Amino acid sequence: MDVIRIEGLELRCIVGVRSYERRREQPLRIDVRLGLDLSSAGRSGYIHDTADYSQVADEVTALLRFREYRLLEVAAEEAAAMLLAAHPAVQEVGIRLDKPQALAGRARGASVEVSRTRGAYNQVPEATPYGSRLELLSSPEATLELLRIDPGKAARWGADSSPAPTSDGDGPTLPGAMTRRLEWLVSGQLVDLPAEHSVPLIPPATTSEGSPPVVYRNQHDVPALLFRCLTPIRPPSLGIAAE
Repeated sequence: MDVIRIEGLELRCIVGVRSYERRREQPLRIDVRLGLDLSSAGRSGYIHDTADYSQVADEVTALLRFREYRLLEVAAEEAAAMLLAAHPAVQEVGIRLDKPQALAGRARGASVEVSRTRGAYNQVPEATPYGSRLELLSSPEATLELLRIDPGKAARWGADSSPAPTSDGDGPTLPGAMTRRLEWLVSGQLVDLPAEHSVPLIPPATTSEGSPPVVYRNQHDVPALLFRCLTPIRPPSLGIAAE
């Protein structure tokens, strides 16, 4: 299998279980390996026949900076699931996360490395009135999902978590009480959202009681795919270790 590699991607984010690690960002170094067939891109010269490594770097950076992880293992798992969902041509993803300051004074760092193939998560899309919803991963900390909004359809997401259709015909309200979200278009177009693969990525937003709903409306003739990461505004305690 052919491979695209990103080596030594650097960013700063919240990562760790100790109280001081929850208060300040730390550096991370990230290696990404994408396994896919590059023969079509090698012949055509078109970026859409491959995986855009610049876009991949933006996506990984956005997710890790948004999430404020406790464990590198969770960060690696979520990044792998996101990349497989957002890049259909990719058949295998390898993620290595290096935390240089993890063992300061004792070692050069600590790292976690995972490798996942397409189908590793056994996701089955859930049919919805607006298209479908694919839950990639879900935990008390976050939900990662891929929404397909079909042509001429719309869905509304807000503080009301009722799945019943809204009175204005916008389709169902998607769960989202007291939630932060990060999202970007994987493909297609939606009203009021930048076109697919736009850079910079859509900045994180917060939805709470009384917030106006967000409407995802597809007025085009092809389905739109929207990746979203949703986190509670106040995540439940996961047993943070003492300093």
